[in-house]
Amino acid sequence: MGNENRGIVAGLAVSLGGGAVVIGLLTAMFAAASGTERTVTVTAPAGTTQAAPGTTSVPASIPADVVSGAYDYVHFACGSCHGWKGEGGVDPAIPPLAGAGKEFTAEQLRSIIDKGAGISADPKAPFMPVWGSVVTDRQVTEMIAYIKAGLPVVPGATPLTVPDGAAADAAGAVLYQTYGCINCHGSNGFGGVPDPAAPEKAIPPLTGIDFKKGFPADKIAEIIRSGSVIGKQPITAMPHWGGVLSDKQVSQLVAYIQSLK
Repeated sequence: MGNENRGIVAGLAVSLGGGAVVIGLLTAMFAAASGTERTVTVTAPAGTTQAAPGTTSVPASIPADVVSGAYDYVHFACGSCHGWKGEGGVDPAIPPLAGAGKEFTAEQLRSIIDKGAGISADPKAPFMPVWGSVVTDRQVTEMIAYIKAGLPVVPGATPLTVPDGAAADAAGAVLYQTYGCINCHGSNGFGGVPDPAAPEKAIPPLTGIDFKKGFPADKIAEIIRSGSVIGKQPITAMPHWGGVLSDKQVSQLVAYIQSLK
């Protein structure tokens, strides 16, 4: 296997993001007049900060499941590791996904997303967590369609960005969504996403007196950088963000988490 293919294999061992927040419905229909565009109505996922629902034109040449997969790819923060266009370059250990659609079958891609891959015990190595219990079958199917299609540009499927001059906690609130924290820890850090293999049977919250007592700023930063695996495998695990997030971004996330109740 060449370097590119080995890179793809390693890249698939990096988080595609997780989530139990229901992704907004993408309703597509061909425009009657031109026949070359479809109008896509996007309903914002629950618990996210989005503009009011609107419409955007998507070329009719892009299948509806690929359009949905592009939005899933952004919502579940796949691009935070693999690049928002699948181009890689985020970290030397995280190669692009550009050739994954040709290298792997749909069944292989589903297995990797559902069951994870890589060595989660190494705090410095990116790994693909087990997302089978939190990402729906339909969402997995859509993301596979998007990857198999070569990750085309889909209008509107773009991540949130931190505005210039934002306060640390405000910037952290944006990063909390962009990097997929919200998908597992919930809106405002309330947690509760089911995780049957974990001792607590759910992904823990980032709020409350017990959390604040047990997790000062330095401890929160440590877990963000090194990840967390609790319980027996296979289990939904928090990926290592140390090779992806800058020190400034980690500090901004910590500021946001500490601002929660």
